[in-house]
Amino acid sequence: MALLLATLPLATTAQVDSTGTRKDHGTRFMLEASGAYDSNTLRNDLLLGLYQGGELERDLRQRTLDGLHDANRGGYEWRVSASCTWGDSLFGNPRWKPRASLSAQGMMGIRFPKDAYALAFFGNAGYEDRTAHVGPARFEQVAFQSIRFGVEDHPSGSYLELGLVNGQALHTGRLDKADLYTAPDGRYLELALDGEYHVGDTAAGRWSKGIGVAIEGQWNHGIRLVGSPATLRIRVSDLGFVAWNPGSLSVSQDSVIHYEGIEVNGILDLDELVLDRHRIQDSLGLGYKAGGFVRMLPAKAALALDFGREHELPTGTVIRAYTVQVDHRLIPGYIPQASVIRQLVLGKALVAQAGVLYGGFGGLRADVGLGYSGRHWGLHVHTPNVIGLASQGAQGRSLAARLDVVW
Repeated sequence: MALLLATLPLATTAQVDSTGTRKDHGTRFMLEASGAYDSNTLRNDLLLGLYQGGELERDLRQRTLDGLHDANRGGYEWRVSASCTWGDSLFGNPRWKPRASLSAQGMMGIRFPKDAYALAFFGNAGYEDRTAHVGPARFEQVAFQSIRFGVEDHPSGSYLELGLVNGQALHTGRLDKADLYTAPDGRYLELALDGEYHVGDTAAGRWSKGIGVAIEGQWNHGIRLVGSPATLRIRVSDLGFVAWNPGSLSVSQDSVIHYEGIEVNGILDLDELVLDRHRIQDSLGLGYKAGGFVRMLPAKAALALDFGREHELPTGTVIRAYTVQVDHRLIPGYIPQASVIRQLVLGKALVAQAGVLYGGFGGLRADVGLGYSGRHWGLHVHTPNVIGLASQGAQGRSLAARLDVVW
């Protein structure tokens, strides 16, 4: 549990692509980078302490415990991507352009009860002659890269891509039940366990642990909203799977485990005193089984509505004054996230944004950003969690940037 929480410090809440572009540039290149972590209960001071290592003060651990409940969530996401559209037509259609993208990303999501944290950070002494309910709980941590090719409808900005996915790392677990009873004086432990755990091939130096496919696409459609023009956008990303190779490991358990320790036959026998992970697992009946398996990627879907006054930036990108969006990612700990963003044009080249978000891995968050657009390039930087970026006592931090170049 503590190890999983330590990985939190780095989930993005980037908006779907802008409405479209009016200027027919021959080539458009876009580079994006984002990183964030968030939680509905875990504060930045605890997560940064775990990330940096060392001993955590008891007051910090206790303060965190006091703020937990039975529906704690957290997660992170980082992503670096590049995409390019070029040419003046595709298959003889002047509206279409070829499109190619590269991306590398990683994410983790976790959902856990209060007792799981208490056991991880304080041990089971406080549960003497009591049962700690560690489940239900779920987590997933995955890293992958993809290369995609597709087609873009230039006037609307709609596009569809199909790509090859390289699975780099996977850790995923599910606990439907995990009730741990500690007998008086710690004489024995009894664990009622129903769950499973899967991990990608752990062979050192092997960069590719699995291969898969995925699609990404966005559909932009003009509508009328209260008599005024608006744009409806639907986007799906990371919709696909990875076939993890035969070196992957899995364990599944649905039983009651009674544990009274490991007997050491000879105290002077050093081999008997060295207890490795495999011996402990065997004593609990939790040995791994090797074998490949197929697992879906944590896909994300977003629905957005752009409305209000329209403004065309010097690069040709079209934006509107307001954006309302709802998105969801299929990963533990993530709940549907809703956002309302106001974009304010400052002169011809500057655009400021401000808004509020609720959901995702966290709760209510404030969004601010600033963008600049020239004739052939534009840069936009924003944070979906401005308070968390500045405060150790807040929950979560996030930062995202996008560079557009057209010629």
